[in-house]
Amino acid sequence: MSLRRFVVHPDAITADAVVLRGGEAHHAAVVLRMQPGERVVVVDGSGLERVVELTSVSPQEMTGRVIETRRGMPPRVALLLIQGVPKAAKMDDVVRMGTELGVREFIPVLTRRTVAEGRGRAERWRRIGAAAAKQSRRADVPTIRDPQPLAEALDRLPPDTLLLVLWEGERARTIASALRGDPRPGRVAVLVGPEGGLDEDEVRLAVERGGVPVTLGPLVLRTETAGVAALAMVLYEFELRE
Repeated sequence: MSLRRFVVHPDAITADAVVLRGGEAHHAAVVLRMQPGERVVVVDGSGLERVVELTSVSPQEMTGRVIETRRGMPPRVALLLIQGVPKAAKMDDVVRMGTELGVREFIPVLTRRTVAEGRGRAERWRRIGAAAAKQSRRADVPTIRDPQPLAEALDRLPPDTLLLVLWEGERARTIASALRGDPRPGRVAVLVGPEGGLDEDEVRLAVERGGVPVTLGPLVLRTETAGVAALAMVLYEFELRE
């Protein structure tokens, strides 16, 4: 039987002890009715998993002692999603599903066709990412940036990043063909426009920054679907094809 998982701030963990407060403690004590002596897994976003035996449980605070520390299984490729901020709650779904697929960093961007700017919503997205990381048994928690202009996000990409640009104007180059090469990249960023997509100037800007336009096929996908589909394709090429 798998152990319950909890996400904490790194400050909550010392060499051999863990203290959980707030929502996680309340959930453990009131909802799960956990008791001293039970074991849980605690992660702090560092990639390490700690097996913890609980020593005290209350709605205000839960404490435990670390009995095992192990490293989680990281994906073979670092995935980044540069997502044009969509309207309403669509970004919630993008963060949840992207986290389940192993995205390491979400970069919401403002483009010419952006309608919703996502002001004040980054903290909500971070909570969704942490919950999705716990549900999918990740040992890390994705980084979720505040919304920023597209050009700024592209300029901040590490130089060793392969940037895939999802664009309906590209008809031939697939994600699989863009990933071929020796050696394969260790970091892949997927750029997705908002509703209405990227305009030609933005695609040109991304190409100038080393981006590679790719197609997802003949059908037009919604913005909240396109990025997730592309991430799944990248994950397949790196993790499952062999």
